[in-house]
Amino acid sequence: MSGENRTRSDIHMDNEVQLISVSIEGQMIGLPITSVRDVFSIARMTPVPRADRAVAGLVNLRGHIVTILDLGALLNTRIGERKVDGDTMAVGVEWNGEVFGLVVDEIGDVLSLPTDSSEPMPANMGQTWARYTRRVHKLERDLLIEVDLHALLDSMTLQAA
Repeated sequence: MSGENRTRSDIHMDNEVQLISVSIEGQMIGLPITSVRDVFSIARMTPVPRADRAVAGLVNLRGHIVTILDLGALLNTRIGERKVDGDTMAVGVEWNGEVFGLVVDEIGDVLSLPTDSSEPMPANMGQTWARYTRRVHKLERDLLIEVDLHALLDSMTLQAA
């Protein structure tokens, strides 16, 4: 990717999309590379009492307090509660001027995929998947669901328990 600033619509330029692949509960998910600031591991996190289940906690990341969200909980794919240990990985994203970390089970590769290798999400998907995903990409051995990260975070309403 060049040093120029690219907008959300630019990730589909030239009939190609660039995604960072992550895994949650065995499902491959693609996040737009233009939305990702960094990838980091979480050694220690402070829980937030009575927070929404999507809020995993807070961390001090290079001198800044960062809210950590569980991407699996946001997408309603997390079967149980995600335990944070020294191997916990997060993807750093900026949204509305604030930095968030999205906890995922695994970080994969940055992929440049032709848009003709994808299809729209099937109409029979659940409400969350239909609203917050763009397309399904056919990979050699798997399917990768492209998440509309901006739509997901824009609609986020975290409520105290």
